[in-house]
Amino acid sequence: MGIVRTLCIFTLLAQSVTLSAGDRWNVRAVGMGRTSVALSRGTEAIGINPANLALPGRGTFSLSLMPIGVRASTEMLSYDIYQEYFTGIPGTDNNGKRDPKVLTELDKQNILASIPDGLAATRVDIEAMDLGATIATSKLGGLGVAVLDHASGTLEIAKDFTRFFLYGLDSAGSQYNFDGTSVAAAWWREFNVSYAYQIPLNSEWVHELSIGLGVKLLQGFGIFETEHYSSSIANQRVGANQYLLNAQFDYLTRRAGADFFNPDKHVDMSMFPEPAGKGVGFDLGVSAQIKPGLRVAASVTDIGSIHWTKNLVKTDGRYALIMDDPFKTENTDSLEQAVRGNNQAGDAFSSTLPTTLRIGVAIESDESAIFSFLPRKMLLAFDYTQGLNSSMGNLTQPRFSLGMEYRVISFLPLRTGISMGGGDGVRWAAGFGLDFYTICLDIATENFGMIFSKKIPQNVSVAAGLRVLI
Repeated sequence: MGIVRTLCIFTLLAQSVTLSAGDRWNVRAVGMGRTSVALSRGTEAIGINPANLALPGRGTFSLSLMPIGVRASTEMLSYDIYQEYFTGIPGTDNNGKRDPKVLTELDKQNILASIPDGLAATRVDIEAMDLGATIATSKLGGLGVAVLDHASGTLEIAKDFTRFFLYGLDSAGSQYNFDGTSVAAAWWREFNVSYAYQIPLNSEWVHELSIGLGVKLLQGFGIFETEHYSSSIANQRVGANQYLLNAQFDYLTRRAGADFFNPDKHVDMSMFPEPAGKGVGFDLGVSAQIKPGLRVAASVTDIGSIHWTKNLVKTDGRYALIMDDPFKTENTDSLEQAVRGNNQAGDAFSSTLPTTLRIGVAIESDESAIFSFLPRKMLLAFDYTQGLNSSMGNLTQPRFSLGMEYRVISFLPLRTGISMGGGDGVRWAAGFGLDFYTICLDIATENFGMIFSKKIPQNVSVAAGLRVLI
């Protein structure tokens, strides 16, 4: 029971300390449900759709000053479950202390019902544009440069871990399977140079076409991957008062990192460490105006990989035992050693970037005759986003989003959106900007419901950033 309590606290702390990301540094898009591929402009287009760099915007030059998005979500125990079952009950001596709560069978079933079958995932994503700038002219096209930091972490835990801690080894015999449990984390930085050119067309179907290319030099600062993890534990009764315990597991992890991740080197953390891996990546994009006020766009981003070569460690643990006396010294020693695993120098390896396909459409009511029924100063957009691999925090579940921006007052754009898929349920996003023509402050969240919750929700999202337009 103490371990379950610790897991609950860890999960809740992970949510409260890290507030929500992916393309989440694009604060305007976050407020519209992360709908971005057809409507992003200026620095917003870097890393999302480089073709949009050539599109006319407000001013020739744009600068972004440290926009950042942070997001955490969990499928593990919710705050309500933790508060209900793992904080005790009011004490009987009226001294303010709480007494332990004894879980009933119904309590245990309620706890298990709150956790998805198979694997329960806790994810944290952080993304920041340390500095970004663009310049665009009608003759030369658009050029953008940016430095972006990406960090992600995923913890997936088999449901049988919770079942085991709640019920333990049953006297009549029991069996638990922990296969698939994994931990993964990565931090890398990209130096992005993107260019786009607009091709004027006067065809019946396309009025103009923009194409864009982004080239990024990559520095990897740390990565941890679970190559495989299989584990099970079971007990069975033999004879009147004797039991056999069958425990076995097999796991392999690998990691690489900058010097400050190595405890033997005593190096302080730095914002500009010597990278543990390097690589090259690419972004491709296209954007087309079908009718005035109607634009379609598509992009494939993060094509490439990082090759890790520094502070490489491989850890493996293997254990298989049928035990009739758990107090034998040789049994406990071998189990302890197996759990710790065997560290050894690892081989250099490569990690594929989280490659993503985006397809979308955007409608601007002020420019569209087809959608004249819409209120003026309204922007509508729809995106389909598809992760093309499961690398470095990427998800392969398709994601759909619908976003809207409406300027009731010219300097106060209001944004909202709804999205579904991508590893989460339906989410309602909201945000706003303070747009003073040359300076824009944007604030947004992808989970608007958390603002009205007095408790810690299972999906926390916050993004903010400042833009300069000249």
